Amino acid sequence: MPTIATNGVRLHYVRDGSGDPVLLLHGYIFGADWWRPQIDALRDRFDVIAVDLRGQMASETTGDGYDLWNQAEDVFGVLEQLGIAPAHCVGLSMGGMIAMRLALRHPEAVSSLVLMDTSAGPEDPEKAERYEGMAQVVEAGQLEAVIPALPPIFLADDFIVEHRDEVDAWLRRVEAADHIGLVHSIRAINSRDDITGRLGEIHVPTLVIHGEQDVAIAMERAEQLAAGIAGARLRTVSGAHQSNVDRPDETSRMIREFLLEVAAPAAKA
Repeated sequence: MPTIATNGVRLHYVRDGSGDPVLLLHGYIFGADWWRPQIDALRDRFDVIAVDLRGQMASETTGDGYDLWNQAEDVFGVLEQLGIAPAHCVGLSMGGMIAMRLALRHPEAVSSLVLMDTSAGPEDPEKAERYEGMAQVVEAGQLEAVIPALPPIFLADDFIVEHRDEVDAWLRRVEAADHIGLVHSIRAINSRDDITGRLGEIHVPTLVIHGEQDVAIAMERAEQLAAGIAGARLRTVSGAHQSNVDRPDETSRMIREFLLEVAAPAAKA
């Protein structure tokens, strides 16, 4: 289980394949392991690295440092230590928020972006209030009280039914994780700043992918990303909340086709 110490935190990561580097950044309360379908789809052509973000799953829980800009520094450190910058960056939800901040602060480290089920704007106030309520319950040591509410927030109904064993295994991992890290992470998402006005500063090829049934982030946020980043393309995924999990084959194909397209000119140069 490899780890990298960077920016005051020790991060767990998985790595597979060879070729142009691709960095995968997961959504809140998931982890690197949930990218396995995409890793399998890319590893014949790409050097694929998936990271557990600060305070989540196998990575270290710190007392602070969860601001999304600082977590962009976390993953920048991973790229530097592995010597793989610039990399294609694929981020889902929270991971997409971090990927955009990485592209803004370290544009030289990013070859392209795939932004999945994510947003450049602040959290919706009603959702922020709900998530803070859940954070307070977890902070009080009562994570088991919020466990039943998690699958419908993050996963499509048919995925929950058809992959019950996998969902239950994930929930057991959540229960075993450091609860304080999960609390810090959701508060980082809730308190994020609005970078919508800075989207025009991103100049790398960008693909926006959004699940049509995403209940956490509205489709209009994806449309905003595609409109704000010059040349960005928007693809939708039917029946999905969290696209890479709910519809792994479809989203893996979208990601692979895009990366092969944008990597080809560099490979020929």
